[in-house]
Amino acid sequence: MESRRSRNRLNSINNDSSATEDMLHAKLSQMVWEASSRQMKDTLNSYGRIDIFRPYFDVEPRQIRNRLIQSFIPRKPSQMNVSNDMYGPTMIILTLVALLLYSMKSSGYTVQDGTLIGTAMVTCFGAWFFMSLAIYTLCLMFSVDISFVQFCSLYGYSLCSHCVVLLLTMIFHPLHSHLFFYATMIIFCVPSVLRVSLYLCSRTHDYSHKLAITVTTYILHLSYLCYLHYGFHVVVEEIDEIIGDMHQSPIISMPLSAT
Repeated sequence: MESRRSRNRLNSINNDSSATEDMLHAKLSQMVWEASSRQMKDTLNSYGRIDIFRPYFDVEPRQIRNRLIQSFIPRKPSQMNVSNDMYGPTMIILTLVALLLYSMKSSGYTVQDGTLIGTAMVTCFGAWFFMSLAIYTLCLMFSVDISFVQFCSLYGYSLCSHCVVLLLTMIFHPLHSHLFFYATMIIFCVPSVLRVSLYLCSRTHDYSHKLAITVTTYILHLSYLCYLHYGFHVVVEEIDEIIGDMHQSPIISMPLSAT
């Protein structure tokens, strides 16, 4: 009798342990399923956010090449095709950053690399955004039919002229004269900004609106190139001096008052 009772107890214990293991396996599989489902949803959401920007960066190299060449050629607005391409302007701005870094290094200016790279990135991308925003604000005031993305693309491609001018001045610019810089600016930048102005003026009918848009576009476009040529290294050196003074400033300790 006792052996039978002990055998029944062992069987009940085994049954309880197997039931507990089954419950643990079920909970574990449920937790794994919930975690994998959550991860899958996050992945799909991230890909969905990426798909929002895909139309602006899905371009072919041949299209970018043609748009770069066309950015230097003023044409009739009816023959111009403005797209939502943001890949080409982004690459132009990164090229402009690289040219600024190379010009600073080749000129012998000694600043911290982090200061130089950060200032160049903020200067180029910030100028592209704020100049586009300023001109687009005028377009909204004067009811010019163009979207902000289209204008950022149009104006971003026009900044390719800045890259060409900075590259040529770094290679051939004489130290004793700035005539070469102004000559390249007239040859490359003026037609490029003229193309932008012609397209914007074709979207409005009032003469005063056309004049305001043209003058603003020319002033911002050419003054930004003059700043990159004359004033960028001065700003970088001042920022580097400020950061250096902040790192080298001694820690002033307050004396303890005598009790």
